[in-house]
Amino acid sequence: MSMQNEMVSSQSLPKVLSAIADAKSLFIFRSIAPGFVEGDVLLKKTNISRKQYYSRISAIMDAGLVTRKNKKYCLTSLGKIVYGLQITTQNALNNYWKLRAIDSFDDVSERELEQVIESLIGDENLRGLLTKKCSDIATSSVVECSSFSLQKAEERDHGNLMLVEDESDILFTFKTILISEGYNVDTFTDSFEALKHFIKLNHPYYDLVILDIRMRGMNGIQLYQKLKGIDDHVRATFVSALDAAEEIVSILPELNPSHIIRKPIAARDFIDIVAV
Repeated sequence: MSMQNEMVSSQSLPKVLSAIADAKSLFIFRSIAPGFVEGDVLLKKTNISRKQYYSRISAIMDAGLVTRKNKKYCLTSLGKIVYGLQITTQNALNNYWKLRAIDSFDDVSERELEQVIESLIGDENLRGLLTKKCSDIATSSVVECSSFSLQKAEERDHGNLMLVEDESDILFTFKTILISEGYNVDTFTDSFEALKHFIKLNHPYYDLVILDIRMRGMNGIQLYQKLKGIDDHVRATFVSALDAAEEIVSILPELNPSHIIRKPIAARDFIDIVAV
């Protein structure tokens, strides 16, 4: 690419993005996308003043996203590409918390990260972008840092959880599911380490502790009893590969049998139990 073309591109990108940056401009742009639209129809749809409408449509046309043919508006070739990219961006925002969950896994192998992406992200285009390196994305001419000013994903914080599970692959899966739903999760594969950590906290801290029943050293029931001795208000859900609800309730009658998770369990069912 020549120096002149590079200058044109760098100057045009902010112009293109700013043309559809506010909600009304984006609405106009999206309304034109399905096909040829008459100006009067578009004006009625936007529910803004004529002056505001013409200011926005002029900026969109000036950015090269929309043209007018036979008194009707339609997307240009550039507009069609940008429309496709904003759909991808919107899909990314719809998966905001799942993307946050993926970002939380710093110390995992590339293969493990790909497995997390595969399990969390259903959209094929997003999966493809996430599994590529930034250099590969730039090389394949996908916009590196597209930043449409769409509505910010609403902050969610579903609470603080402690997860104790001595099987690292199950721990990894459960943590991924929980973080994708907006929970803050502290994880432990060792019951004694979990207990040491719990002792140091200001109580109450955790909204729920999730404990595997059968663990090496101190099992989940024993750990729960020790946690209960420290914080009488601690809430717990137990996880077991066996149908152990009756056994657990006989030992801990304050527990609700429906809050005892049997492995394996579907992600949605797991979240439904944790959320109660």
